[in-house]
Amino acid sequence: MLCALGGAVFGPFLGVWTSLIAVARIPAGIAATLNATTPIWIIPNVVVYYREKVSLRAILGAILAVGGVAILFMADEIFGLF
Repeated sequence: MLCALGGAVFGPFLGVWTSLIAVARIPAGIAATLNATTPIWIIPNVVVYYREKVSLRAILGAILAVGGVAILFMADEIFGLF
């Protein structure tokens, strides 16, 4: 129960705190892209700790999600729009 409490307190606390620091120090698009990399970091943990096979569909979905966020927030730099 103590581990669950620690994870519930420190996970959201550290996640929100580091995302706010990132937005304060770097452009918002880059910070949002870095914050969207959570699915990419989860996949290796599932393989290592739970010994589950991860499908190609899950890997491509994680990459597509991060790529979509990157394109949304960095469209001006990438495509020269606006």
